[in-house]
Amino acid sequence: MDFVAIDFETANSLRSSVCSVGVVVVKNGKIHEEVQTLINPLSEFHYFNTRVHGITENMVQDAPTFEEFWPQLKPYIDKQMIIAHNASFDIGVLKDSVSRCYETQPEYQYSCSYRIAKKVWPDLYNHKLSTVANYLSISLKHHDALEDARAAALIVLEAMKKTRTSSINELSHLHKIKIGDSVTLKKPNSRAKKSIEDKPLTYIETQINEPNPRHPFYGAHIVFTGKMDSMTRSSAAQYAVDRGAICKGAVDVDTNFLIVGDQALTKYVEGVKSSKMLKAEALIQKGIPLEIVGEQDFLKLVRH
Repeated sequence: MDFVAIDFETANSLRSSVCSVGVVVVKNGKIHEEVQTLINPLSEFHYFNTRVHGITENMVQDAPTFEEFWPQLKPYIDKQMIIAHNASFDIGVLKDSVSRCYETQPEYQYSCSYRIAKKVWPDLYNHKLSTVANYLSISLKHHDALEDARAAALIVLEAMKKTRTSSINELSHLHKIKIGDSVTLKKPNSRAKKSIEDKPLTYIETQINEPNPRHPFYGAHIVFTGKMDSMTRSSAAQYAVDRGAICKGAVDVDTNFLIVGDQALTKYVEGVKSSKMLKAEALIQKGIPLEIVGEQDFLKLVRH
């Protein structure tokens, strides 16, 4: 019954914008150690994220960056069984944050307390962390990283107790729950190689040690609007950040580019405009040097 439960809170839609981390170490079926810290994401805090977890930019001014904290965090992750509630999110945050530091990915296996709860208590009306914790009488201050990690750990311990299993692997095998691992996450794409110009952006390896000051996005304030066809908006924002951009959630006088997804661009041409588009147009009319760029032109610029 040894595993490590983790939880990350982020400052904005970028998975690498960690602003808090909670770690709970379980040994022999009991909580052995707990670690929590704020993290300075060196990134903008979006209102929605702050409303969820209550962490503000001022609160993290003196906190370590993820890169600074990674040497302390890595021993809890490397070669361990990791548990998180909705693990795809937290594992994605971990992977992107480590990559952003240009560090080697640790080796680990992982499972999801959400999936476990769905199998062990199928009659609950939903399997959100707060719902399962309440059902099991687990104290929880939701969206506090340590509290969430602890609740995930206790849910798994209760699940093993109920099913009379003694490990995550045994529990997962019993309920046919897939165990993930970092090796699978790192496997290269098996498709035949294409030139960079032919590849979808999601397959481009970004070997950027330092943003190029001459890149059009270097130092630029960028806002995204509309669904993108080639990738998620968070992935697109990460590519822009890698080239020195500052991604924001709202259009204002400092915005340099409004990136419009292909679907929204079609509607824009037809006269259907989002609030961000209308704000951008109004600022352009006032002489603000702001450009409205479609998704395909964004892809060309990001490859620049």
